[in-house]
Amino acid sequence: MSQEKTFVRRITDELNDFRNAPFKIKVIVISISCIVIFISYNEVFRIPSLKENNSGKTAEIQRLETQLTPFKTIALEKYTGTEQEALRKFAQELEDLKNYVNPLKKPIAFAIAEVEVTIKSDEQVSTRYMGRGGYLAFVKNRQIVLLTSHDESTARQNGKGEVVYMGNFNIQTERSINIGKPVETLKSSDIIQIRFWKIPEGSEVISGKATVIINGDMRFEFEISPQQMKDDKIFISNIKDKFLTSQITRHN
Repeated sequence: MSQEKTFVRRITDELNDFRNAPFKIKVIVISISCIVIFISYNEVFRIPSLKENNSGKTAEIQRLETQLTPFKTIALEKYTGTEQEALRKFAQELEDLKNYVNPLKKPIAFAIAEVEVTIKSDEQVSTRYMGRGGYLAFVKNRQIVLLTSHDESTARQNGKGEVVYMGNFNIQTERSINIGKPVETLKSSDIIQIRFWKIPEGSEVISGKATVIINGDMRFEFEISPQQMKDDKIFISNIKDKFLTSQITRHN
């Protein structure tokens, strides 16, 4: 079997089996593949120009054509149309695959939030509040883009003059305008806003954390910094860095 056919068969098999590959391998392979096909696709349009304007560059033309041959073969086997149209479609398929395996490119379909807030308080409490829960919302330009909430919460005195409030919130699709948009759009939010109905206004927040799980498989961790509540809300401002691919934790 020729080297070209061997190469074509290997690439085709990899594409067919691609969706079963581990996440990190997908990202690496598709990123490299897209770079290669993009370069090759651009170079194919350089060849006629080289032939017309640089007749002395025969060796370079042959090198470009040799590098492009395996990709031409795959593209022409998979798609109809001219050679350039087939290459364009093949490049688009690779780009779509790259977007598929990059979790930040996936549309938001579902989200939950687990929130824990510790305030300074001597209140002796250990209870579950029914009908008095809370919410966590991503806010941009004073508009909620993603809202999670629930009508239950818990509170307990930890013995240190502090009360710990906890809530598990579910997405409210009718009030989340970013539903269906890529996950990465959340990084442009101005703040994350949190409220527990039972936390008194003006409380002193000692610490806290919020875990947001999107689409069931992406986990984002946010620290709640110490702050004096001006009214009944708690804020997180460090958002953007959490949406870097390197910061994503796969949630099982």
